[in-house]
Amino acid sequence: MSHPYPQHNKPELLSPAGDLECFFAAVENGADAVYFGLKDFSARASADNFAIDDASKAIAYARKRSVKVYIAINTLIKTHELESVVDYLIALDELQPDALIIQDLGLLYLIQSQFPHFRLHASTQMTIHNLAGVRQLERMGFKRIVLSRELSIDEIKNISQNTSMEIEVFVHGALCYSYSGLCFFSSMMGGRSGNRGRCAQPCRMYYKSQPDEGGYLFSMKDLRTLSQIKALMTAGIHSFKIEGRMKSPEYVAVVTHIYRQAIDGKLKDEEEAVHLMNTVFSREAACSYLIKENGQRNCKTADIAAVKPSDMINPSYPANIGSYAGEVIKSGKGCVTIRADADIGVRDLLQVFENSSEEPALLHVKNIKVDGKRVFGIKAGDIAIVDTERQYKQGARVYLLSSQKVKENFAPKVPKKLDASKIPVDVEIKIRSDSIGIKGTAKHFSFSRNFSVKLEKEINRATETENIKGCFARLGETPFELAGIYGEISGKLFVPLSVLNEIRRDYFQILCEEWRKDRERRSEEIKKWIREKFVEYNNSDLKGDAGDDGIRLSLKVDKLQYLNHIPLEMFYKIYIVLTDETIGDLIAQQSHNQTPLNKGGLRGLLKTCIENNESIFPSKVRDKIVFSLPTIMRDTGNGCMTYGYLKKVVQELISQDFRQFQISNLGALELFEDEDVELYADYPLYCLNPLSAMKLRELGFCKYTLSPEDDKENLEKLFSPNSDLIIYQDTPLFTSETCLWANMKKSCPGKGRCGFKQIMLENEYGDRFLAVDENCKTVVINERPFSIIHIIPKLIETGQRDFRIDLCYRDYTPEMVQALFLNVQNRGKIKNSLIGNFERGLI
Repeated sequence: MSHPYPQHNKPELLSPAGDLECFFAAVENGADAVYFGLKDFSARASADNFAIDDASKAIAYARKRSVKVYIAINTLIKTHELESVVDYLIALDELQPDALIIQDLGLLYLIQSQFPHFRLHASTQMTIHNLAGVRQLERMGFKRIVLSRELSIDEIKNISQNTSMEIEVFVHGALCYSYSGLCFFSSMMGGRSGNRGRCAQPCRMYYKSQPDEGGYLFSMKDLRTLSQIKALMTAGIHSFKIEGRMKSPEYVAVVTHIYRQAIDGKLKDEEEAVHLMNTVFSREAACSYLIKENGQRNCKTADIAAVKPSDMINPSYPANIGSYAGEVIKSGKGCVTIRADADIGVRDLLQVFENSSEEPALLHVKNIKVDGKRVFGIKAGDIAIVDTERQYKQGARVYLLSSQKVKENFAPKVPKKLDASKIPVDVEIKIRSDSIGIKGTAKHFSFSRNFSVKLEKEINRATETENIKGCFARLGETPFELAGIYGEISGKLFVPLSVLNEIRRDYFQILCEEWRKDRERRSEEIKKWIREKFVEYNNSDLKGDAGDDGIRLSLKVDKLQYLNHIPLEMFYKIYIVLTDETIGDLIAQQSHNQTPLNKGGLRGLLKTCIENNESIFPSKVRDKIVFSLPTIMRDTGNGCMTYGYLKKVVQELISQDFRQFQISNLGALELFEDEDVELYADYPLYCLNPLSAMKLRELGFCKYTLSPEDDKENLEKLFSPNSDLIIYQDTPLFTSETCLWANMKKSCPGKGRCGFKQIMLENEYGDRFLAVDENCKTVVINERPFSIIHIIPKLIETGQRDFRIDLCYRDYTPEMVQALFLNVQNRGKIKNSLIGNFERGLI
């Protein structure tokens, strides 16, 4: 399938805005589109964000300049927040932004049911990372996908060439260590969920790997693709996205300006452009995952994990470094002598690094002297004295953190008066000798009113349609603007202008009030619809029988040997994670006469389960087993974990009459097209409100898993016969393509020669975490597991019956497994465990 726009056309340049000043900075410097969030439900909750009134002004201003506006409502939404979302959507319905960027499946269900005309973009928080995921979201009604930032240029090109969907890709800005949408670190450690825009950035913290070794081991370098713009422009990408809704107006202005020049082929000096960008914000930068090390790009069949990038992390400093500006020659009393390597001016802010292990010191430039004379600025090569009370080491490196000159040159011009976005209204006017009838139609709403008058014919002064149009175009401070007008005048009647003006004012005053009432009626109708859906959600039927204690317990494992130490008859379902290890164990290589699991592959798994549990019939064992697919299945990748390979595995399992599968990414749905299977949704298909559950059912899932980051109050509203609640888990806090070990060692020997298994890390508060190699991804878990096993009795009281235990990522000994299940039977508290947000609440 060809791409929706010809390759010679330029991609859209999409810039961020955290407030109105940033919005104008983006528009003035060449953005084709701007994205921003509202005060609530934005994945950058710490940005100033936009009130509805400001959003209205921004949209009106952008529309006059043919700039598009996309509004991000891209957080997960809790049950009690749905009614507030309705009010936002009704307000946005009037403003008509060019698209909404969303993540939550319940919000998708709400919009498609009640606001179907909104154009929808899928946030990068949805973790769409393969062609199947793009195709699935196209079937679900999305018009654009913001791809995961972990993809290579060639993966992106393959996707864009095989879909008509618009593809949006980040080209500049900060990067998360984890896949977006799969980070639980901030949430599970402090209740501030990255999935809800509240990330506390634990990836920018200091971690020790040994008592005397450590660094900012998860602090990613920023993404900067300026040198690869031409390559990106041939990849079929519809929109180039700049990250930075929490950045300054000068950052937005400068970065937008430079990428505008690059896209237009007008960038003359890339080195100077990079220096300019570094003065407004700069961590160390790289091309991220887009380009392989040493400049070698991946080909379609390349093994993305054969050699992992080892230069993605800056362990020395996690924050804004600035642009290199010179070094300290000497320090004296009340001053420091600097050899400049860039322009430095009075009122600039410098940052001085004396060595890599210490925090840098800030230096506010108040006075500069050259050869004893005060100057306002110096250039590269100049030696100057700058006033300061602090002493600095000779050779300390000086960086320009903020340039007054750049601020002044790129300061956005915010208009003093901004018009709000208006609601287009079509007006029909019928003029008779005894009445003037007016009907106004705005969107779904229309309102008619007759006004009594006494008019006479005036052949020489008869009122014309143009007179009426001129009068009704003046709608003043009303929220409406005239879209079209139709006038019908009987005979040669004359309507005095004063009468027309008075009727216009009266009509639109009434129309405003009726519009407000209709808006309130509509809001209440939609909220009533939501409440009815809640009732429908709660009236689900329980499938299967509960155990003697009134519960159904399920187990998820990523190592088959755990099944040898567990009484399987106590489990309703056994979820087996498909990893390279379990796939190797399960599917025998018949050509080599191998018999994995010592029993012959899949048949051996069944036989082992039966031998260990003589009371279970073979068909019952098969009914218990659910195969769980990995969340990440790249189109190209490291052997058995690619989408194509897993498709073959699934087909083999179905041929062996296994019919139950668990998936955690929407891209996996395509694997089961036209197959007679039962699908179970794992927690990364997030369900924080009943409408998300309704959407999952609509997509064909028979069961879904409640999020381990959710809290007691919200969970109790979601308990149902079709929901699984995780009561024990080593929650993956990070799931990353950036290998921790390779970046610590500054080299990767390749998958076949890598000996990395796991490493223990400790943060500055003494919390310890285990970083585990998971098929060349790094998964980070807490040293202490998440457990609410001891709360099972209270959970039963509040209506939950289905519980799940996960034994994944950590290496469990037989003794650990047996002790764990003794605690389950006794409802005992697991020693040194955590309960996450269950009691403290999810922010």
